[in-house]
Amino acid sequence: MEEVVREVEEDGDGPERDPARIDALLSKLREIWMRDPDMRFGQLVYNLYWQMPETRKMGMTGIDMFYVEDDAFDLRLDEVIRESWQTPKP
Repeated sequence: MEEVVREVEEDGDGPERDPARIDALLSKLREIWMRDPDMRFGQLVYNLYWQMPETRKMGMTGIDMFYVEDDAFDLRLDEVIRESWQTPKP
């Protein structure tokens, strides 16, 4: 695992990512997950990524979430939260 992290760090050409984004993303994930706490974590994350146009490629049956930037995922979480306010909890 350390090798993968090192490779990703070495390949990074852009600015470093803000560590504060982690708490913000996790807080939003928690808010969404609490609406359906019976859902498995992997299922939750997969479903959230699957709904993003950035994860779909022509001819693929699955999704590729590896290259989706955190800010794009953050925007998707905001959309889901906004939509959930409009829909009453079950």
